[in-house]
Amino acid sequence: MTENEKSPNEKSPLKKAKRVGIFGGAFDPPHLGHIRLAELCAERLGLEELLIVPTYHSPHKPTPLTDYEQRMEMCRRAFTKKIFTVSDIEKKLGGIGYSIDMLRAVKPQYQKGTKFFLIVGSDMLFSFRSWFKYESILKECTVTAAAREEDSYSDMCEFAAELGRVKVLNLPVTELSSTEIREKLKGGESTEGLLSKEVYDYIKEGKIYG
Repeated sequence: MTENEKSPNEKSPLKKAKRVGIFGGAFDPPHLGHIRLAELCAERLGLEELLIVPTYHSPHKPTPLTDYEQRMEMCRRAFTKKIFTVSDIEKKLGGIGYSIDMLRAVKPQYQKGTKFFLIVGSDMLFSFRSWFKYESILKECTVTAAAREEDSYSDMCEFAAELGRVKVLNLPVTELSSTEIREKLKGGESTEGLLSKEVYDYIKEGKIYG
């Protein structure tokens, strides 16, 4: 064994970031709204690292997802800033991607005392009580919900107060729909202003959405 090789039982050094965000989703495809939301959350929360976690199998998505490796590659091309880390943790866990399992797999990779923020959209917050072991999630991290419309901000704050350990950010993010973007791509319509050039080029090269 050379000096640069690790023994099978040797653990990787713990990551040093003290404020870590986790932004999960289908990212089918990752669009400019996702990127802007991630950037704003990182800024507002003072994050040192933001994990981008594509869903392997989603308990919240009734329709089949695009190939996992293709969605991973699209995320790598979309989230290019140094603060972003595209993670395959859900694939390593296998099965249905429950947030509590993912959180408990991620946290031991960081030093003790690291604060974790699970970023969710407004629609996910209002259904949060239906999540698997939602009370345990609240003990493991601060759930951070992004309000994308002025009208929903006050309602979200009220709901967050009931749950406890939930932070609501009022962010100037344009609501975009991955479903509508997929339909545009299938129909040959323009997606200007919806996707980054890198993601668009990858989709067209691979004919991912027809």
